[in-house]
Amino acid sequence: MAAIPLVLLPGTLCDARVWRAQVDALSVQRPVVVCELGSERTMEAEVASYLAILPPRFVLGGFSLGGIVALELYRQAPDRVAGLILVSANARPDPESSREKRRKLVERVDAGELESVLDESLLPDYFSPECGHRGELTALIRVMAHSSAANFANQSRYASDRPDSRPMLKSITVPVLLICGDSDVLTPRDRQDEMAQELAQASTVFIARCGHFATLESSDACNQAMQQWLLRMIP
Repeated sequence: MAAIPLVLLPGTLCDARVWRAQVDALSVQRPVVVCELGSERTMEAEVASYLAILPPRFVLGGFSLGGIVALELYRQAPDRVAGLILVSANARPDPESSREKRRKLVERVDAGELESVLDESLLPDYFSPECGHRGELTALIRVMAHSSAANFANQSRYASDRPDSRPMLKSITVPVLLICGDSDVLTPRDRQDEMAQELAQASTVFIARCGHFATLESSDACNQAMQQWLLRMIP
C-alpha cells in the first residue's frame, strides 16, 4: 500500500524553502507537497482551493501561520486529514492589539518598507539567543520575504481573522504532533500545552535552544521528530 502523502504549509512571508530540510528528509518515506499561502483573500477560500487539488487523504503539516491554516483545513474537511503536524503553532484567536499591528505592517510593506519591517518588527523574535547560524538563516528569510511579499496582505488577514480553534481541538480524532522551540516567544510552551491537553492523540516535542523558526534553526531535530512520529503513527 502506498504511503499517505504529506502536505506542508509555510508561515507568513515564507515559501517552500522554510520546509526544505524536511522535504529532503521525509520524501524518501512518502510523497511530500508544499503549498504556498496567500493566493486568496480569505483563509476559508484558500483552504477550499487546496481541497480542490490535494489528494483524497493526506497528513497535514503547518508552520506558524501554516498551522493556523491547517486547523481551518481540518475544520472544513476532517475526513481527508490522516494526521496533523503543527510546528510553532497557536490555536487561539488573534488579540485585538495584534490585529492593529498587522494592519500597520501591511501598510508599511505596501509602501516599500519590507526590509525595515523585517529588521524592526519580525526578525528580532524569530531565533533563540543561542542560534549559531543567524546570519545564514536571516538571509534566507529575507529572500523568502521578498518572494512572497505580494501575498503578505492576505496572509495577515488569515492571521487576524482566524477563529478561536480551541473549542474544536476536542473533536480532532487523528494523531497530532506538536513541535516547538523552547525559546519561542511567539508561540511559547503554554500554547502547546494548552493544545495538547485538549487533543485526543497529542505528541509534543520541545526542541532545546531553538526559537520560532524550528524548521530552519533546528532542522535536524525537527526532521527527527517528524520522521519518528510519521513512522509510528501514519502508515
